[in-house]
Amino acid sequence: MVHRRHPDSIVKYSGLFLLLFFLIGYILFPAMKTVETSLTANGGFSLVHYQDFFSSETARLPLVNSILLGLLSVFVCGGVGISLAFAIHFYEFPLRSIADKLLLLPLVMPGIIIVFAFVQLYGESGMVTKALQLLLKLESSPFALSGLPGILIIHAYTQYVYFYITVSIAIKQMDYSAIESASNLGASRRRVFCSIILPFLKPAIIAAAAMTFISGAGSFTAPSIIGGDFKVLTTQILLSKANNYMEIAATQVSLLTIISLLFFIIFRIYEAKSQFISSVKGVSFKPVIIVNPFTRIITHTIVWLVIGSILLPLATIILVSFVPSSSWMVNYFPQEFTIENYTETFSSSRKLQPFFNSTVMALLAAWVGLLVAIPSSFVIVKTKLKAKWLVELLTMLPWAIPASAIAINIINAFNKPSIFSLNEVLVGTSILLPLGYLVRTLPVVVKTLNVSFQNLNENYIEASKSLGGSSFYTFRKITIPILYPGIIAGFLLIFIRSIGEYTVSVFLYNASNKPLSIAMVNGIFEYNIGLAMAYGTMLIFLTFFLSSIMNMLLKRSPRKHAESQL
Repeated sequence: MVHRRHPDSIVKYSGLFLLLFFLIGYILFPAMKTVETSLTANGGFSLVHYQDFFSSETARLPLVNSILLGLLSVFVCGGVGISLAFAIHFYEFPLRSIADKLLLLPLVMPGIIIVFAFVQLYGESGMVTKALQLLLKLESSPFALSGLPGILIIHAYTQYVYFYITVSIAIKQMDYSAIESASNLGASRRRVFCSIILPFLKPAIIAAAAMTFISGAGSFTAPSIIGGDFKVLTTQILLSKANNYMEIAATQVSLLTIISLLFFIIFRIYEAKSQFISSVKGVSFKPVIIVNPFTRIITHTIVWLVIGSILLPLATIILVSFVPSSSWMVNYFPQEFTIENYTETFSSSRKLQPFFNSTVMALLAAWVGLLVAIPSSFVIVKTKLKAKWLVELLTMLPWAIPASAIAINIINAFNKPSIFSLNEVLVGTSILLPLGYLVRTLPVVVKTLNVSFQNLNENYIEASKSLGGSSFYTFRKITIPILYPGIIAGFLLIFIRSIGEYTVSVFLYNASNKPLSIAMVNGIFEYNIGLAMAYGTMLIFLTFFLSSIMNMLLKRSPRKHAESQL
């Protein structure tokens, strides 16, 4: 007797095969090719590249610096992010909603824009630096935004959001009754903090520390522009790639990836051991009132000053975009304003091309990213397939790999024909850059959609199937509309993070698809500062426009459409 597979099973396993083919082919295979390249010399297996690396102090120092930068970034960003999370969400804070949104701005702004804004403000010839020099009548600049201190300042601005978001969420979920019970039993504030509050927040702090370390150790934009003599592994990887020493680049990438994965695993193990479960009946958290008026005023003032310092770089980019580039050759401060930077950009197809290129590539990455992320999240959250652990591992793997390593992995994977490149050499083509954007942002989108799938009511799916709907029909007509908010958020996350991405771009772009971030860097180094800031301003307004569109779309209710299908 011949057993025929149900059509739904065929669709399910075919879809799983295609999903695993993509994840293995464009995430795992590239990483393995880089490891293989680093272990190959004279056509055979060899450890010579690693021996050469560790025998040279010049080669080892950037690795030590990268680890140091990652650890210091954790401490600096942790101090800023945790303090702000407590000030805004643990204590009563006026205009909390507005302050919260403003503090999240660095999350959606491309790092390259922020670095340039800081240089324009706090660099050796920056406006704030020169203003202080003139005010204090100093012979030279009072400080220079360079080296390790400069990088840490920029990291504090761009990466504190990891701690701020995770700790803020944890505070909102905190069991207020446990705090209240401890206080009623006579526990001091310090005892309450150490025995209840800190253990509850520890998993969130550790998770943020893992993300910050990987981001800090794998940082490229700030070290490449203001790093000076402080060399890190990411900048050395680009140097090796530029000189076509791909075996050396592969060795450097493998070591940076191993370090990042090792710290990521250590953080995750410690996070799992730090789970805190309250034994008291749960009560939603109530923000604490700061009783001392002086302390309250000081706290609120500091937070608003921090928010002002966050807005200042964005305002600077917009301001400088209206200043003629030629004026910066003779003046430290704006003397005249013009719209010529914009008229030149929009009247020249060559100058507008990078903006068009970035938009197209970000859109492509966003659409394909959703095609991968939606079924990945469905398999991870809503199925009991034995392969779900592999899907989760592969989608989360790029989270633990620095952006520069992802780019080198892709180069090593597709510089020769393979089944994943349809037997074509893809290096030098325009497809690799959007692929790099996709791989870089995939973990964040999958995490976002996982939450949506966890909130998906199984009754809708069962009702559709009981009425005769196939799995594909149910997925298309019921599941997708209910997941609409998560899908929109995921799409915009990929788009916003891709359109101004610099690290992946500098490794993978070619002359035909030069993106906006590369055009901005070229503008700065060609002393066309006004044009570079005009690009940045266009990017800022596009980001805010997309955020507004997202909020408008999320106000609609696709759930009603899904319910009407039943």
